[in-house]
Amino acid sequence: MYLAIDLGDKRCGIAITIEWIPIPKEIVNRTLIINTLKKYIKSYDIKVIVVWLPYDLYNTDLKQLNKTKQFIEKLKIIFPDLKIDSIDERFTTFEAENVLKSMKIKEMKWKKDDISAALILESYLKL
Repeated sequence: MYLAIDLGDKRCGIAITIEWIPIPKEIVNRTLIINTLKKYIKSYDIKVIVVWLPYDLYNTDLKQLNKTKQFIEKLKIIFPDLKIDSIDERFTTFEAENVLKSMKIKEMKWKKDDISAALILESYLKL
């Protein structure tokens, strides 16, 4: 099973695969991400964690990219038995916003961050 993270400074979107289908699961506070990952790894037998690398269109904003790379290195230490991978997905937030707009549902469980994570996972699985 795969798990994807749309990592943010305040909140993180999480998606997993079920039967190779990316499913948005939840949005968690950044301070809770490691404990949440432990829960998912145990509950869903996660073997691969995919983290979105936040490149901007012109590769000029390296601050967030460096934070994310540090987070990935931390994951490799905490979860040495898992494959920790990353993917460049510059437009997932934009795509997630379009998905939400096209659904036209106001009261919905899914939000931009977990839909972004599902889109990240979908792109990763196509590689």
